[in-house]
Amino acid sequence: MGMIWVGAAQVSYVNEIVELVKVFYPEQQAAAIPNRNAEFGEGHVHTGLSEDDILLEAGYTAEKSGCIEFAASLYRNGSLLCRHSNILFPGKTGNQHDHNPAYHTNHKKSNRIIKNGLKGCVFDLLSKYTGKHPKWGALTGIRPVKLVHEMLDRGLNEAMVKKQLHEIYKLHPEKSDLLIRTARVQQPLLDNRKNEEVSIYIHIPFCSTRCSYCSFPSDLIGRAAEKMEAYLECLKQELTAVVDALENKGKKADTVYIGGGTPTVLSHFHLETLLLLVKQQLLDRFSIREYTVEAGRPDSLDMLKLESMKEHGVTRLSINPQSMNQQTLDLIGRNHTVEDIIRVCHQAREIEFDCINMDVILGLPGETPQHMEHTMKEIAALNPENITVHTLAVKRASAWKESFNQYDPAREGLAEEMADKCRKWIDKLGMVPYYLYRQKYMLDHLENIGYALPGKECLYNIQFMDERRDIWAVGAGASSKIYYPRENRLERIANVKNLDAYLSRIGEMIEKKQKVFQSS
Repeated sequence: MGMIWVGAAQVSYVNEIVELVKVFYPEQQAAAIPNRNAEFGEGHVHTGLSEDDILLEAGYTAEKSGCIEFAASLYRNGSLLCRHSNILFPGKTGNQHDHNPAYHTNHKKSNRIIKNGLKGCVFDLLSKYTGKHPKWGALTGIRPVKLVHEMLDRGLNEAMVKKQLHEIYKLHPEKSDLLIRTARVQQPLLDNRKNEEVSIYIHIPFCSTRCSYCSFPSDLIGRAAEKMEAYLECLKQELTAVVDALENKGKKADTVYIGGGTPTVLSHFHLETLLLLVKQQLLDRFSIREYTVEAGRPDSLDMLKLESMKEHGVTRLSINPQSMNQQTLDLIGRNHTVEDIIRVCHQAREIEFDCINMDVILGLPGETPQHMEHTMKEIAALNPENITVHTLAVKRASAWKESFNQYDPAREGLAEEMADKCRKWIDKLGMVPYYLYRQKYMLDHLENIGYALPGKECLYNIQFMDERRDIWAVGAGASSKIYYPRENRLERIANVKNLDAYLSRIGEMIEKKQKVFQSS
């Protein structure tokens, strides 16, 4: 098969339809037809397409009766391969607002109806043609739990939410149940929607080595060590400006998250400097409910760093093995051993850290469900309070992009089997799903899920995914998200990613944030 081209001349949702096509054809290239006004249909051979290319056409017709007919077709060389159509009656979705036509006009719900109707029709077409039914249905967004909260906020009960997830978004019952379970855990932990409290994120973009699967921008600590003093000084300037502005506005920070990179790759002196900065600017000025440090690689930790974090008020650690199989760790570029993981967890317990998160990755090269069984057995023995289960997603910026084919047919279903092994152990530990997000290029069209013991959920993760509070982020590559509740709108303020650019343009980074404070 050649390219898969998508044409939808009536609408602006072509890119989302392209992403849905990639779910069914992960190894194929898919793109929007360059000429959106081209004439499609049976017997029309679009110029520029090869004989092996497939054309997907999608569109809709709104009838006077109030119903909307969606249609999608597949063509090769002007010949029809498959066609599917759906008819939707917008006033019969089970939502109490849907019976009021003004609701759609005033709240832009008509656009959502068209988008979801088209994606649902395309999903049904591709499912019919390929025989596949991906469990996440027509959903391509990264925050599906947010969709459930929006439905609940509009007055739908859980049964009605599940019905819409199945009928409109084509979700498998397993996924709709997962979303509702996760939303149920989150609801009592969500903000009051008044945006009175904010979260603070501090980015430390340094690692000791680069993991083969990683696509995040970061600098190797060996190359950046001479710039560390300058970086911490810039962090101090930016964080101080943000905190001063928050106090002037009468807002309060309640969660702090230091991420990366690997924050604990800093030297003892520089880590102590960072922790002291956070204590002076945040812990001494606000009532902080949760303070997380990504201690990612266990080889970046020792007892002195752990004691320093405990002394300076850190309440939650993330110690991430990814796998408990040494051969895998060596392959993916992790410069630590399984014994290092066990040692660091025991040391953290010795000084009474009572909330430890551990990450694992489904689908790492060479691993089987039996490897995942071993990993989960070893992690369960360490009794963490959180476990985050990631699914491998090899992106363009990763070292494996050209050398590793995660969509090898022999790997199909592998991540699903490994996820089953994880769930078995997570159930034994008494954990529940508390946050969830999705990414492009995920093996088996899966998801990333954070599990926690009840009462040990990471508030920052929930707040970040819910997107209904301010997240003020400082550091190179950090991106703030400012929430405007009256408009239910987010504004992003991105810092430059390049380390040298951040150091030389710190005044500009601060000025951008100050303008937002002044205008709000």
